[in-house]
Amino acid sequence: MDLESELRKAMAEQVADASASSSLVADVKRRHRRRKTRIHAAAGTVAASIAVLALVPTYQSFRATPAGSSETTRPTSTVSAFRQPERPPAPGLSRPPSAKGRPGAGTTRHPEGHPPGGPAGGTRRPGIGGLADLPSWVTYLPDGLTAAAPCAVTGTANRKTTTCKWRGDAGWVEIVLVKGALAGPQELMRSTGIPGRTSVRGTPALTGDLPGSGRQISWLAGPNVGVTVSAGGSATGHLMRIAEGVRP
Repeated sequence: MDLESELRKAMAEQVADASASSSLVADVKRRHRRRKTRIHAAAGTVAASIAVLALVPTYQSFRATPAGSSETTRPTSTVSAFRQPERPPAPGLSRPPSAKGRPGAGTTRHPEGHPPGGPAGGTRRPGIGGLADLPSWVTYLPDGLTAAAPCAVTGTANRKTTTCKWRGDAGWVEIVLVKGALAGPQELMRSTGIPGRTSVRGTPALTGDLPGSGRQISWLAGPNVGVTVSAGGSATGHLMRIAEGVRP
């Protein structure tokens, strides 16, 4: 007989008299129930942990912002929190009118003696008898000048020349308006020598000296429209402003 058979026989003889107790089945069932209870408890704990982790971002989004933080919600009303509410007037007393209800509220008041158009004497259109003696296409002349005579119109239907003159303590001003075929402002120049170059409201112009203390400026104000402005005396300092005020 081999060794394996001898071991099996010895084991069989050792447990031949052994018998299972009557409570073995009950003990096995009880242990099985305990194991299921532990498994269920562990599963519940894991589920609760997952739920808590899922609620943390939501809690952070609804968490109150600390006072003084730049994210603190500000009231939408523009009324100061320290402003006392307006109380109704006592019986028998009338409510004072508001700033909107007072006459003249919201309007700009101009100082007396200075019209809205600008300071007195700067933009006034002088002339004998008032504005009617100044052509509509002349918008500025210095103070102290009056019309020497009515504007003279000469020429033909193809080329018409209008000449206006003003004189006074401020010197003299002459404006010549030519309507007709023109090759350039050089046709309007009366001064001798080489003219200077400038511009009037962005249009190329020529300037030159006149006999005495006079100067002139000539330019084409439009198609077939030429203008020459001449000035003498203290009015010479206003030559460019006078030229820019000519709007034929």
